[in-house]
Amino acid sequence: MDRVAIISDSSTCLPPYLARDFNITILPINERLEGELGDDSESADEGLLSQYVEQELSGANHPFVTEYLSAVESSDSDSAVIITPAYEFAAMHRNAAVAASLSQKKAYVIDSRTAAAGQALVVLQGAKAVQEERGLNGVLEAVKVASQNVILVAALGNMEHIARSSVLTEDDISLMTQGHRSIFSMKDGEIQSLGEVESAKEALVAIADVFHETTGKGVSQLAVFHAGARSMAEQLSNMCGGSDFISGFSIAMQVHTGSGVVGAAWLPKDI
Repeated sequence: MDRVAIISDSSTCLPPYLARDFNITILPINERLEGELGDDSESADEGLLSQYVEQELSGANHPFVTEYLSAVESSDSDSAVIITPAYEFAAMHRNAAVAASLSQKKAYVIDSRTAAAGQALVVLQGAKAVQEERGLNGVLEAVKVASQNVILVAALGNMEHIARSSVLTEDDISLMTQGHRSIFSMKDGEIQSLGEVESAKEALVAIADVFHETTGKGVSQLAVFHAGARSMAEQLSNMCGGSDFISGFSIAMQVHTGSGVVGAAWLPKDI
């Protein structure tokens, strides 16, 4: 049976131990700055973060075509599946697709239709299919099904970075800035505003409510993520009945959303 490599990037909120356990290749989003941004579990210095925003939005920090190509060609697999963030929000999909077209091995690029911990769950579904020896077609199917069904809901700490990233329209931003904390959901590549709340506690309740409303038949996997808000993330995990993992928001995502983000991503059990 074909051996399949799973490849993604560090904009996922995938804890390193899971990447090791499932033999997932994670390509780093490089930091070309003087100073330390901190790892994925820490808030970045605002001055450095502002510099990083400029590079991130220009695509300078995304894994290059050559990095994707090297990851595919250097693996001990017969084929590779590369999983990227939703193409509307990052350049990874384009670079990965070019690399796949150049590879001597069979390489497939799948848009996760989500980001951050949502992308991590899609990646894990592919990696589990590899471990279960379901073959290339089984891996591709597992990834595609997960990408269509993963739900991500989060609360933003502020609107400064997401406004600069152009992920949302001006109308969305105008609506979301009316409250102290803006709640949004993401599924199948679409971002929707869920309104505004006045406190961190209300934000956690709002996210947990959506979780419970969409998981009547249970949940296959739940991840909670945050940007410098570990305590809130732990509270959210408890409110959802416990999560498979809690991870710090990646710097690559933090440039779009700013610090103070807390959220969850899950796969309903009935998919």
